[in-house]
Amino acid sequence: MDIPRRDVDFAFADVPRDWADNDAYETTFLNALSLLFPEGEQFFVRSVKHFADQIADPELARQVTGFIGQEAMHGREHRAFNELLVSHGYREARRVEANLKSFLAFIRRILTPHGRLAATCALEHFTAMLAEGLLRDARMRDPMHPSVRSLWLWHALEESEHKAVAFDVYRATGGGYLRRCAIMVAATIIFFIAHGIVHARLMATRRILWKPWRWARGATRFFLYPAFFTRLAPVYLAYFKPSFHPNDRDTNALLAEWREELFGAGGALEARLVA
Repeated sequence: MDIPRRDVDFAFADVPRDWADNDAYETTFLNALSLLFPEGEQFFVRSVKHFADQIADPELARQVTGFIGQEAMHGREHRAFNELLVSHGYREARRVEANLKSFLAFIRRILTPHGRLAATCALEHFTAMLAEGLLRDARMRDPMHPSVRSLWLWHALEESEHKAVAFDVYRATGGGYLRRCAIMVAATIIFFIAHGIVHARLMATRRILWKPWRWARGATRFFLYPAFFTRLAPVYLAYFKPSFHPNDRDTNALLAEWREELFGAGGALEARLVA
């Protein structure tokens, strides 16, 4: 499958502070994810790029090039979005990114190249799960403000397009099952701690951290009903099967639909594509 690099010019104008369902909990939850993306995407690119000269399969080599191009664009656009968060009063946004950069530099020092690639596989599985959920369920995407929704849909489409690349590089360069699973457990723990800390800081800024009644609607939607995140548990656990491959979940028809919806003739983002 081709993995095209799409340079999209997003205009983050008139973005309301509570752009996700007009809810402070949901918005700060997703803002926290966005703050983790730019440095995370750069970590993924470095981890895969390290093995680029070891890839003999020309098709996989082309996909690696597409993966790197897409992830670079994601980091750039989410960094621009994160600058908007500063104007919304989240002055800690830049400090969060700086702290994550330092932490990932530490991770790069202590993990072997295959360890870093296994971490990339694990976190790419996370993003692929979230992306598929967003593309499939209108109840998750429709309440987003239109000025932000297109960013998340574009990101979701491309995460789904390249969901198998890091995994295929890992296998092609001798990565093993036990390391893959052990790193997934560690990455899961670290991810939830990191996101939880950032989310708490953003909620503190909004002065809702110690007001759990302000979390009720958003937390219910995310974890109880429709349970956008809780219901991903079986997909997450599938990663631990020895035979697992990201393409076990066939999303080709879904991706074709969204390519047309976003970038087809008259698509929502066709006019924003930069040649």
